[in-house]
Amino acid sequence: MHNMNPWPSLAPWGKTLSIPGVFGGELFYYDSGGGADKPTVILIHGLGDEADSWRHIFPLLSGAGYRVIAPDLPGSGRSRWKGGISLRGHCRTVMRLMTMTGAADTEKPAVIAGSSLGAGIAEMIAGKRPNLVKSLILLDGCFPFPCKIDRGLFLLGLPFIGRGWYRSFRSNHEAAWKSLYSYYGNLDGMSEADREFLRERVIARVESPGQERGYFATLRSMNAFLLFGQRSATRTIRAFPGKILVLWGEKDRVFPLKRAALFRSLRPDADFVLIAGAGHLPHQEKPDASAAEMLRFLQGE
Repeated sequence: MHNMNPWPSLAPWGKTLSIPGVFGGELFYYDSGGGADKPTVILIHGLGDEADSWRHIFPLLSGAGYRVIAPDLPGSGRSRWKGGISLRGHCRTVMRLMTMTGAADTEKPAVIAGSSLGAGIAEMIAGKRPNLVKSLILLDGCFPFPCKIDRGLFLLGLPFIGRGWYRSFRSNHEAAWKSLYSYYGNLDGMSEADREFLRERVIARVESPGQERGYFATLRSMNAFLLFGQRSATRTIRAFPGKILVLWGEKDRVFPLKRAALFRSLRPDADFVLIAGAGHLPHQEKPDASAAEMLRFLQGE
């Protein structure tokens, strides 16, 4: 078993929270504390990722005076989960985290930022508890979008295909590393520290049976939502009263900007910003530009 050590600068902020119930377990999260006079910012990672995805954004927002919280979703990273794992379970867990840590209440709602699938989870939380959500920041992801289901993701959700693909990386770590290239505009252009960290992290991820379980449970739940939940997503995004910032990597090949066309038609008031040179994960690849846009949005609230 490979360890998932925190990105060094995040390590002092690591915490765990015991969440009881059917959707329960030990949730790992980072919490900067402070920020009493500003809304807390909740950062939600995407499918097959962890809270360290925000390793460069977290200190920049915290340094600007915000309380910042970033969890490992159930079945991801260092969260040890015995309960059920699904999109709705992720929503329940983040909402419990928000209320149990005092990060949000009706008097002081939080700002929720989500990357990729995390953006969809952020929207779902806003739909379920709009009184706890001041505004949304969505990075390279949104519900709804025109395609009901992605054929590749559907096939990965089939056990005899997806699990074989996932487990093949355990005997071929170089292939696991190369699988990351499609998520970045220029992975080789990132710092040596980032590349080493990402290599170690993807190997730890594919070696973990717990993360394998979390990945496929979430993937199957996402596929079901794409088939049957698009109407509820449409209602949610139309009805959400807060402001929305959407950041998108200019070179995103995983989720091209055209996938956001339906969302943009439903929320023409949303602030859309392209991050030059970035792929699917602009907060990792272009953190300074991404953080600058996030802070511009937060400070204009």
